[in-house]
Amino acid sequence: MLKAQEILVERYQLLRVLGESASRQTWLAQDLVNQEQVVVKLLITSDQLQWDNLRLFEREAKVLRQLDHPRIPQYYDDFVLERDIVSFALVQEYIPAKSLKELLASGKTFSETEVRDIAIAVLKILIYLHKLSPPVLHRDIKPSNLLFDESKSKNQIYLVDFGAVQDRAASEGATFTVVGTYGYAPLEQFGGRATPASDLYALGATLIHLATGISPADLPQFNSKMQFAHLTKLNPGFVRWLQQITEPNLENRFQTAPAALEALEINQLAITNGNLYTPLTPILVRKSSDKLAIHIPSLNKNIIGLTVGGVGLLFWLFFWKYATASVTYSLASLPIFTWVYIWLIMGILLTAWWILPNYIETDIDFDNQNFEMKWKLFGFTVKKQRGKVSDIDKVYSSKGSYQNQKQIHEVILSLGVDEYYIGRFKQSLSQEESRYLASTIRDWLGI
Repeated sequence: MLKAQEILVERYQLLRVLGESASRQTWLAQDLVNQEQVVVKLLITSDQLQWDNLRLFEREAKVLRQLDHPRIPQYYDDFVLERDIVSFALVQEYIPAKSLKELLASGKTFSETEVRDIAIAVLKILIYLHKLSPPVLHRDIKPSNLLFDESKSKNQIYLVDFGAVQDRAASEGATFTVVGTYGYAPLEQFGGRATPASDLYALGATLIHLATGISPADLPQFNSKMQFAHLTKLNPGFVRWLQQITEPNLENRFQTAPAALEALEINQLAITNGNLYTPLTPILVRKSSDKLAIHIPSLNKNIIGLTVGGVGLLFWLFFWKYATASVTYSLASLPIFTWVYIWLIMGILLTAWWILPNYIETDIDFDNQNFEMKWKLFGFTVKKQRGKVSDIDKVYSSKGSYQNQKQIHEVILSLGVDEYYIGRFKQSLSQEESRYLASTIRDWLGI
């Protein structure tokens, strides 16, 4: 039985146990040659030790020798410890940081920004691993195997414990060792057919655990999919991204780490804080992770122009009436004041029909759960529509009806059989504006 302060192979002095199981021990040790702390992992032989465990341990040492990444602990040494009980030892770099599992157990909650940063950091590690020849699959990504270093100016993440690593594709009909952790490992991995997308699933499950504080194994499921959106206030686009990366059906999941990273970065750009307003378009867009607000101003905000236009139209109508007074109408017997009243009503209606739509403003507001569209005239809401963001399956730019012999462009939100239209109140969105709005909404929603 190994004890603290023992020295192995005249070099590594054991300090304290970091982890322990029936056949494995992980120690923090002092390298007496280089005068630095290291991690010593020991596989202890016994009658209960299975051959597969030794094979995985040897594979871990072999793979670690070829890895060179700043977010993966560096391999230093391996040796056989021949005592009363033979042990196989692996020595690697020590990272003085807590695991995500420890942080969760201590009550730490992770913000959306932190979860996104962890996602990006781990995806970059996976891009490195999966591009090796042959690709290296970790096969056991979970909170306990990700170290979160909070001591640096920017939090850094490290991927550790390559005990379940696979460095070659499984051959047809070959026997396999079941590895992975329930809740984090996808179904195909338990069937011995792990792919790069299997590591992506495990990463997604880990991120959901961080965002909700609930282990994936304890989350409700529907059609084998984790149901977590109602437990968070995450950006809808990030929720859709997490849903896709944890798709139980391998074909519907992100297939590669670069593809998952690209989709996440597109959504990340779409939620960047700031107001977008350029001389090329009067449309104002305000966005953050939990809100997207779009304001489409009216074509004309000049109230004097409205007054002059209305008075001019009424005057023209009044003048036209008296210019044709000699013509006999069926209503000619009506008193003059009745005629004036009728023409005033007609003038007001025509004025409203031709002029007022140019003063309509549109506001579209999205949050994590719902969206609302308002059409306003001089600050008063004249129409309102609401819906759920989770029901939106398409957002696209389209050509609409003709107005003043000009075909307008509009943005359509498709919710199954229902459609919501942006840009129909004579606001004459240009093709560029409608495409810009559709793209902005799509990216924010992760569609």
